[in-house]
Amino acid sequence: MANLKNQQVHAGHTIKLKVDGQEIGRAQSIDGRRSFGQEGVYEIGSIMPREHVALRYEGTVTLDKFRIRTKSLADLGLASLGVGILNMDVIDIEVTDRHTGEVVIVYVGCSLQDYSESFRANAIAGENATWTYLYAHRGNGTKETIQDASTVNVKSPSYTE
Repeated sequence: MANLKNQQVHAGHTIKLKVDGQEIGRAQSIDGRRSFGQEGVYEIGSIMPREHVALRYEGTVTLDKFRIRTKSLADLGLASLGVGILNMDVIDIEVTDRHTGEVVIVYVGCSLQDYSESFRANAIAGENATWTYLYAHRGNGTKETIQDASTVNVKSPSYTE
């Protein structure tokens, strides 16, 4: 068993989460997703696709956290309860390694999509927010998701029967 210094995998206790530069405490989870809008290419005479083509990029990141009385996401200006959404700017969400300080992933240009809270008997209150983002990178600033498609090296599919 490796000690914390030699541990190779990330776990919830090894990361730090910042939303728009503010460290967010008491978060249970953050889930980043990317969708590439794959569209099947079909031809007459077959129900099977010949290839799939990526047509659009969509990224979302969802945060679940305990609701703190005076530090909800809305109180911090990171979420909105209504028409205030019209005055919100885009934010960045950053996940870093707590022990090395290295950036694990950054979600850039996040716009609030959904925000909710939950209150239940015999349970800690929580809140949930989902943002759409423009692109993500691993801390090195590489914007591979917005590069010019003409620079992507794509291997042509084989059309053998």
